[in-house]
This record gives sequence, C-alpha cells and structure tokens, in this order.
Amino acid sequence: MTIVHRAENAIIARHALAQYDLDVVSAAPIAQSGAAVFKIEDAQGNLYSLRLHESSSSTLEKMWTSPDMLNSELVWLDALNRDTSLILPEPKRNREGAYVTQVDHRYCTLLSWVDGEQKPYFTNQHELKSAAEMTAALHRQASNWQPPSSFARPTINRARIQSALDLLKEQSREGFLDASHVQILETAGERAMSLLDALPKDRMTWGMLHGDLVPPNIVFIDGAAHPIDFGACGFGFYLTDLAISFFYIHPHGRQRYIDWYGERFPLPNDYEARLEGLFIALRLIVMRNAIALPGANEWLPNDVRKSASREFGRYANGETFLFTGAPFWE
Repeated sequence: MTIVHRAENAIIARHALAQYDLDVVSAAPIAQSGAAVFKIEDAQGNLYSLRLHESSSSTLEKMWTSPDMLNSELVWLDALNRDTSLILPEPKRNREGAYVTQVDHRYCTLLSWVDGEQKPYFTNQHELKSAAEMTAALHRQASNWQPPSSFARPTINRARIQSALDLLKEQSREGFLDASHVQILETAGERAMSLLDALPKDRMTWGMLHGDLVPPNIVFIDGAAHPIDFGACGFGFYLTDLAISFFYIHPHGRQRYIDWYGERFPLPNDYEARLEGLFIALRLIVMRNAIALPGANEWLPNDVRKSASREFGRYANGETFLFTGAPFWE
C-alpha cells in the first residue's frame, strides 16, 4: 500500500470513528486484504476492529463492499452472538443506529476485538477437534435461523466458479499461466460444477456459512476455537466450511475432522463426493482472487502447476483425492 493510500485510510478512519460513541485513544493500521483494518483502543481499554471496506485485489468481486452486503454480515454476526456460546466479534452501531458508516466513497464497520491466540496453521489434534466442533456450532445456528427479508449475502454458485475459470483461462492466453495446467483445472471445475448443480438443498445442508474458516481466521481462547473475520460469509452448502479448512489439513487428518464435526451436526451420506467438488470449486475462486495480488506472479503459476498434477488432476480423471495423496501445498 502506498504512503498516500495509508494517509488517506487514516483520515477516513478518523472520520468514521467520530460517528461512534467512543473515546478513542489509539487507532493503528494492522492489515489490508478484503478491507483496511485498524485496531482501536478506547479510554476504558476496550479494543475494536475498524474495517474500511476496499479490497487490495482488483479481481475480488465488488459485491463484497456494498452497504447491503456489509449490513447483512453484521446482522448474522449479531444473531450468532445471541444464539451460540462462541466468543465472537460483536458488531457496533454508529450514532445513527446503523452498522455501516459511510465516509466519502468508503463504507466502514466497527466490531469488538476478540483477543486470543492466532496460528498460521493447525498444530495438533486438539485444535482440529475444537475447530470441527466450532464449525458444527455455526451450522447448527444457521440451520435454525431465518434471515430477514432484506438480508443479502453472496452465494457460492456456478456463476462464481465459471467466472474464476474464465479469468484463469484469460491468464493462460496471456502467458501468465501454463495452458495445459489451466485445461486440467477447467476439466475438474466443470465436473465440480455439474456435481454441485445436482445437489439438493435443505435446511440441514444449505444455509449461511462462514466462508473462510482457515487458521488465521480462528482464535484459540483457553484452548477452544472461536471464529473471527466473517467478511466472506454467505449462502452455500455447509460442507463448504470444511472444504476450505481442508486447504490447511493434510489428507490423512481429514476423516477424523469430519468425524468430530459429524458428532455435533449431521453429515449427508455422500459427504466425500460433496467435499471434493466443493474443494475444487473453492480452490478456483481462491486462485481467481489471488491473480491481482502483489507478487502473485512469483507463486501462483507454481501453485496452479502443483494443483493440476495433484487434486485437480485426479479429480479430472474421476479419481478421489480427499484422504490420500500429496496436497497442493507440499
């Protein structure tokens, strides 16, 4: 991020905070991804997360920063705080009673800070078990919750997967990605879309989900897992959250994770096929969003190459991969 952009963000943050009943003593920038994030402390020592919603990736869909989408994220987060025993960020309203605060062309949101231990990856079986149980708790709430009529969050569907494939093919035509690797990704993606199109949806398989349950978005408090960063939440098959977590779990550890989850929330009989299709679909979306990130040309072609020869290659050939073989990151 440029010095000018950082200075602009600091000004926007100051104007946004002025619209809340807070006696702010510090506002420190800490991150930039789907939003520029500031860690806020007030005079009583309370901590907050102020998000200035503007993605660092030009390929991330614009819908993620619309005020209706942002408001709906916090509506669900408020319901989760009421309905579960999880320790979660609490959305804060401004002086107008709104969750979303506008400053010039930017939309901002404020959440309480959840203080716990964050890890770049899962380090032991206890963490995996707690994360699986946490995921099941989210899905239990979602399966019993009725969103309000004004609620608007994205859906993981064919259009988003196809958009990812289209952009990857464009990058191969421009020579950024190897065309033979992208062809394998396309074959696997088409198979995944066909599977997901045919799956039935009911309240025990489809609803609101976190959408990005990876270790950096989980905090451990007294050894228990709790989710943060609901910026990618939306509608989809509940198993989507497991498929995303599996980006960080070795194939040999995934069945136990599924079993722990299944003890708290019911699994469909064909969960392996569903998880594999979702894994492929979500990896494509992640690749799409990564294309415009700084430094992507240094690592993305190799990521695509390994993916094509491992999970995507096996899936394209009608083989299973969820519990065996080398994962794309090795």
